[in-house]
Amino acid sequence: LGRRPAASAEPGPAATAGASPRAAYRHPTELRATLEEPGLLAEAARQKEQGNEMLANGLLDAATQCYLTALWFLRRGSPTYPKALNLQVAPAGEAAASLLGGGRVSPDQPTLGRLSRLIVLLRGGGGGGSGGRGGGDGLDGEAAEALRVALHLNVAAVALRREDWYLAAAACRWVTERQPANAKALYRLGVAQEGRGDSPGALRSLAACVKAEPQNREARRLFEQLRDEAEQRRSLYSGIGGRSGFGGSDAPPPPPPGPEREDELTQRIRALLEKEAKEENEKLRAQADAEAREASGMPPTAREEAMQKARQGAGGEALLK
Repeated sequence: LGRRPAASAEPGPAATAGASPRAAYRHPTELRATLEEPGLLAEAARQKEQGNEMLANGLLDAATQCYLTALWFLRRGSPTYPKALNLQVAPAGEAAASLLGGGRVSPDQPTLGRLSRLIVLLRGGGGGGSGGRGGGDGLDGEAAEALRVALHLNVAAVALRREDWYLAAAACRWVTERQPANAKALYRLGVAQEGRGDSPGALRSLAACVKAEPQNREARRLFEQLRDEAEQRRSLYSGIGGRSGFGGSDAPPPPPPGPEREDELTQRIRALLEKEAKEENEKLRAQADAEAREASGMPPTAREEAMQKARQGAGGEALLK
């Protein structure tokens, strides 16, 4: 880690008042071993102020590291300093979200060892508890919890500027789990959810923010904007579905009124059949007439002969061309 989270950093914008210009850098692990609960609370507050200065100067990675380091100083027990905070680039996403909170360390997490306990005893610390720390407001008191909440809100603020939606949402949820009506947490959670494409979730968070803080104009403006956009999308999709038949019945459209119009091939076939039927009828009539004349001894007339020749040479091919 660079000089940002140091307890006695060299001169710079975040140096404490009255610090020696040649103060040596001390790693947070080494510094923590020398501090009791009031000192841990004070160092966490100093890291927070240093992070605020970094954020004001646009140093987003440095601000993130300061805020996460401050949270580490507020952790109960004797936690190991995270490797992710020793890097030049601040952690992001799930890696950074794993550093949030301030609960007691798990039994299998490494501690600072005998050196930490020995230093505390030499400084007059009592036994028992977490590394012999006890008394005062402590890391379980209201001041420490208020500082944790402020640090999580600051982590969310810088994460939003880094467009780290996952970290911002995780930090805000940590706050809302403890303070469901915290307007800042609800607003920043809504912005993070919208950044992740979760518009319904953003609307719920912003609605809760406006309910908790009706005078919050920015939250109300963003809520109304997202609500109007959602309504426009619903109207657009509804119009597209109506024009394309999406969501409608699968039944075919009703037939047009009146008789159905025949196509050209059907018309030709029907004409051919009608012609054949007509010719068959004429043939039957001619045959009947011929039989009647033969019976009476009359010869066939010239008209009948012409009709017989016409019938023999007639065909329906022309109708199918």
